[in-house]
Amino acid sequence: MFRGFGIFRASTWVNLTKFAIVFIVAMNLARLDRLTGIAAGLALAALVLVWLLTRLGLLPVGGDSAEWRRLIRRHDQALTRRYRQLVRVNAYGAEEFDKWHEELVRFRASTKLSLDEKDVARFDALATRMVGKWAAVEPDARIPDAMEEISPQDYEHLCADLLRKAGWEAEVTGQSGDQGVDILARRDDLSVALQCKLYFGNPVGNKAVQEAHAAAGFVDADYAVVVSNRDFTNAAEQLARKLGVLLVHHSELPDLETMLQPVR
Repeated sequence: MFRGFGIFRASTWVNLTKFAIVFIVAMNLARLDRLTGIAAGLALAALVLVWLLTRLGLLPVGGDSAEWRRLIRRHDQALTRRYRQLVRVNAYGAEEFDKWHEELVRFRASTKLSLDEKDVARFDALATRMVGKWAAVEPDARIPDAMEEISPQDYEHLCADLLRKAGWEAEVTGQSGDQGVDILARRDDLSVALQCKLYFGNPVGNKAVQEAHAAAGFVDADYAVVVSNRDFTNAAEQLARKLGVLLVHHSELPDLETMLQPVR
């Protein structure tokens, strides 16, 4: 029932509200108390209406807010995964968004979203706020950016904890003769050999895929998985598809069983 108001931008309502305020002042100066009360009531009603429609996403605020929200929601899973991969906590406990903002540039280009320069910052702020809330659902999946704050061994245990919370039996091998298996996970009749790669520089490459594939064969696991906090190179993704190795970000571990189904 409110969609008819969508033809007005918030700036229109703001201007109308300003006019009402000026009108109230004029009526007050003219000592027309009854008209002043009516005008005040109309101005208050207009402000409440603007607030309500904006909260419902039916009234754009400096841009096509409702359309932007729908676009962001259509790509919620991909955006949330990329947010977790790219937004880092630095050595001083502050979040760094540089790479995430670069990703939003690619997102707008890929979805053919054309914005005026003044609307880009508004869109990015909306996307960051919405996706940040989705990403915060699993705070355990966030790790610090500084190497000194987490070791590769700590990362293996973090991944194992995520698997246990999802119902897996997860054992961190910690053995030199494990042939590259960092975690051996079991659930029902499934066994998965995982290799954990904690990277803070370049994306994970072919070598990790080859090692995971060999390691799974060595321990007779049903599946081979490489888990990392970083992206994977295109070559690594191609090789993984060829060998049947699953490449995941650690934030995806709670959904590991579902992700394994297409590989079976």
